[in-house]
Amino acid sequence: MLQTLTIDEVEFKIDPETNFWGIGDQKKLEGLYFSVRKELIEEMQNLRFCKDIILLYVNPTDKCNASCPYCYLPQNIKSRGKNMSYAELNAVIEKAIEFFESRGIKGSIVFHGSEPLMNRENIFRVIEDYHNELHFGIQTNGMLLAEEDAEFIKEKRVNIGISLDSPDEVTNDALRGQGHFSKVIEALEWLSRYRGLNVVTTITKHNQRQLADMVRFLHEREVSLCLMNPVRGTQKGSLALRPEPQEMAKDFIKAVDTAIELTKQGRRIVIGDFANLLLGIIAPGARVLMCDISPCGAGRRFFSVTANGECYPCGEFIGMQEFTGGSIFNSTIEEISDSDGFRKVMSRTVEWIAECNICLFKNICGAPCPAEIYSTDGSMYKKSYYCDFYRKVIEHAFRVILRGDTWHVLRRSALREKFSI
Repeated sequence: MLQTLTIDEVEFKIDPETNFWGIGDQKKLEGLYFSVRKELIEEMQNLRFCKDIILLYVNPTDKCNASCPYCYLPQNIKSRGKNMSYAELNAVIEKAIEFFESRGIKGSIVFHGSEPLMNRENIFRVIEDYHNELHFGIQTNGMLLAEEDAEFIKEKRVNIGISLDSPDEVTNDALRGQGHFSKVIEALEWLSRYRGLNVVTTITKHNQRQLADMVRFLHEREVSLCLMNPVRGTQKGSLALRPEPQEMAKDFIKAVDTAIELTKQGRRIVIGDFANLLLGIIAPGARVLMCDISPCGAGRRFFSVTANGECYPCGEFIGMQEFTGGSIFNSTIEEISDSDGFRKVMSRTVEWIAECNICLFKNICGAPCPAEIYSTDGSMYKKSYYCDFYRKVIEHAFRVILRGDTWHVLRRSALREKFSI
């Protein structure tokens, strides 16, 4: 039912079950709401509970050439030193293709980390062999990327995410490793204007004040999409790096408004995390990122495969044996996604979390991240450490809508696809 939300003295009516909202005459809003309520409930139920794997995150190696202090992977995993052979990667790929084709879709494989380019030869060979059957992506720290690699990535239309934490070389290299900054700047030149590029910034105490500057820095280098993710506390080493949520919200909002102003000047730059939250308000079913949905996409829309073939609902759960779904080499994708470990995550919803269950934003933020909360609190059924961050950012999303800046937040491709403009 419709409840009242007040932001900057503007009164909204919102239904937290469907994310229907509006301002103006209450009777008219109620009439409109009841005319579409059934359809909206069905849409939200499908969004939240549809179990259909569309993506596999594959770690082709345990190895990494960096030692980021907030890495979400346990040390015992990284120290194994396992590289997937081409035959092992090929087995994973063919199993994925068979699964996706049985559902009539062209699915996706993202090579993730540790650092996937530590197994460059095998993953590039797989991409060469199967780029017509699958969408591919690579998430990399960029330190091993060569110019010929960038050309191959563009030729095969591979999506690539490159990590960069600060526009300041000293700050960035303190977090990412000596020489990382200069190497990534070189990579950004090779990939300039490439639509498949995004830059990933992990927000910590050390760079939170620099987020707006980071947006300007990336815009100058013609990067059109960035992700700014709060550091997750799944490993003890990262806990001391987590910013104070409300202070981080202020810095994140400055970055959002900077991106909007730069976009208005003629060249678009999108902060994907914010765009996804805004879509959660105006078009929930159009969301791409699955962290801010309850239950999240882990095990339900995607899962992670480690270098030894062990499967977890998502990368943040790697090493938590109670959530394993079996081996990709010994089990079908259907068996893995229906495993007890995966079902534990898929059954976690905001309705069972105190405070979240009565929150107006419960189906906009989704109380992420269950792996982080399980690590810090021993239970997935606690509200997020970042609750106040999400609340402040979602309130700002309503302000952005009110002031007419929605179209400066989303990527043009999303606008064309979802809104027919």
